[in-house]
Amino acid sequence: MTNRGANQKSTVILAVMAILGSVAGLTPMAHAQSSAIRAATLQRTTLVVGDIDKSLDFYQRLGLLKTSDTSADETTQGGVFGAADLPLTADSKNSRLIILKGGDTALLALVWYDRPQLPSARGNLVGIGAGDVIVSIEVPDIQGAYGKLSQIGTRFQRTPVRFTQTNADGTGLTGQHFLAYDPDGHMVEVTQMDRR
Repeated sequence: MTNRGANQKSTVILAVMAILGSVAGLTPMAHAQSSAIRAATLQRTTLVVGDIDKSLDFYQRLGLLKTSDTSADETTQGGVFGAADLPLTADSKNSRLIILKGGDTALLALVWYDRPQLPSARGNLVGIGAGDVIVSIEVPDIQGAYGKLSQIGTRFQRTPVRFTQTNADGTGLTGQHFLAYDPDGHMVEVTQMDRR
């Protein structure tokens, strides 16, 4: 369960993705000094998907808004990760990157590569394990979100249930959540927090 602070404004919480690259222009010493001054900012989480239109539909049904949609081929410079940037499992020539926004700052990116379709590097698509991602999204209407995902045949791990969470300061939070798989098998936790 995602830990919430005092501000319980509806927002999308995205977690557990490796950040590509390093802080540009900073030496290791300068980076260490700047880290002591301010915290790092998670810019976005990027999911590699097999059918970008299905994935887009899934996440839009949860209330995320599309902010950009970029296509690239092997000659396009920058923007979309290509075979020269990532160790892709196939030699794809074209790609598409869609950025979705939830709340004020949280971003989720979907990236797709053309034929040949990238084979999954995950192996077991039934369960989750080390290296997998769980995307957590807070919605204002959990029953509505559950219904919208049910309409497209979403596979659920858990239907909506109530939960209680204790914060580090001893205060408690309550709400409802369910677990679903997106079209590529990524686990998505959908929550609705109770308001006090």
